[in-house]
Amino acid sequence: MVKTAQVLGIIPARAHSTRFPFKILTPILGKPMIQYVWEAAKASRSLSEVIVATDHPDIFKCVKAFGGEAIMTPSELPSGSDRVAFVAKDRQGEIIVNLQGDEPLLKPEFIDQLVDTLINYPNSQLSTLAVQRKNSEEWVNPNCVKVVFDDRGKALYFSRSPLASFKSGEFFKHIGIYAYRRESLFEFCQLPPSSLEVTEKLEQLRALQHGMAIQVCVVNQDTIAVDVPQDVSKVEDYLKKRELSRGKMSTGESS
Repeated sequence: MVKTAQVLGIIPARAHSTRFPFKILTPILGKPMIQYVWEAAKASRSLSEVIVATDHPDIFKCVKAFGGEAIMTPSELPSGSDRVAFVAKDRQGEIIVNLQGDEPLLKPEFIDQLVDTLINYPNSQLSTLAVQRKNSEEWVNPNCVKVVFDDRGKALYFSRSPLASFKSGEFFKHIGIYAYRRESLFEFCQLPPSSLEVTEKLEQLRALQHGMAIQVCVVNQDTIAVDVPQDVSKVEDYLKKRELSRGKMSTGESS
């Protein structure tokens, strides 16, 4: 990838998550969850700088301990996007990437694809990720956000409820990271919460309802977001299997 814009990556890290307080400090195979996200962001070729924006000193200390950069933000900020904007206003960056601290399996190349998508679609104000899935339990799970988009990849709607599926029950699962044009981020944060946003409890619907174009980039592999404590074991199982597979490949073993 050739860098054509200065890109700032920010990981908003709020302590008191409603469903799972302090989840981003939860250890996963000996490392705090937030460190996995930070390492993926640092490995991305497109990000010129990576910062954790937090409202709690324990998260700040944790990030500093593993060598990351962190900035304290006011606890009264209403959303992750506002936390991102608070940090971005004092930093350089034509594109601002809002990463999620609860996506420990996010791949660096997905971040690059997200940024490339925004660069390649100049009429869109922001871009986000999705993956095609075929899983009836996920389809009805409100923690699994679904997205539908038009033939050009422009988002039409996001929902926690089951949305229209495609052939054989397949649907597109939203992966909630975003790349914003700098001016679009600040514009978004100045908008009042929209009725759809309040109903669905999905921030991105504010952008859609106010006429902002969201370009969807479809990636080829799912991630495992940590929404509730039970999700931690799913991530650990995945990482253990991945390490086992790598070990077999390095020794020439076959299953």
